[in-house]
Amino acid sequence: MMSIWGVRETLLLFFFKNKISTMDLILILAIVLVIIVALLAAALLIPADISLRPFKEGSLAQVCVSFRLLKGVSSGRVDVSTSKREFQLRVLGVTILRKDIKKKEADEEKKKKKKKPTDWKKLVWNAKELYDAGKELVGALTKNTSVKRLRGKVKVGLSDPAHTGMLVGFLYAGSGIAEAVLPESELEIEIEPSFDKERVDADIETELRLPLFKVVIPLIRFFRRVRAI
Repeated sequence: MMSIWGVRETLLLFFFKNKISTMDLILILAIVLVIIVALLAAALLIPADISLRPFKEGSLAQVCVSFRLLKGVSSGRVDVSTSKREFQLRVLGVTILRKDIKKKEADEEKKKKKKKPTDWKKLVWNAKELYDAGKELVGALTKNTSVKRLRGKVKVGLSDPAHTGMLVGFLYAGSGIAEAVLPESELEIEIEPSFDKERVDADIETELRLPLFKVVIPLIRFFRRVRAI
């Protein structure tokens, strides 16, 4: 691996060969800085699209959370299932990062064993402060998050067919309330009863839109209050 001095010598040699003056270098750095600031500002101002998809069929259970920034220029995905836990980051359609979360959690679990045990007395003593911080953050998220689409299929069955019919009725009533509460969202929920078998299977996809600039300050305030405890 090249050392810091090696990188420095390489850059100096490059600038010398191409006869780049100090002013040209400052101009290049300024342009790069402006581009970075513009991208950060755009990422904050353009709402992020978030997709949440829980899936369950029999013993197989999976949750997929994906997000898109800058109208899809940058995107990420987290897959959590009974067999794998993986994070993937893509920019302009190219995967630049893929990480096994399961392995990372195992490494963190080993490190936790070496750390001091959690001070539960301190947590209980500051329970109200934690509650207030969490309540403020959740309020900011729910206030600024809009549901674009909610669609999927739910198949339920209880041991008693009569109870299955009652549960399906409650689910249909709940979907009707959701349509009334979210008139601007696209809602498509298919509910299928299973009278011959006890089961709860679902495949639901929820698409959310969140303007990041409205939750940056609440997030910073939340982490500052938690770290102060």
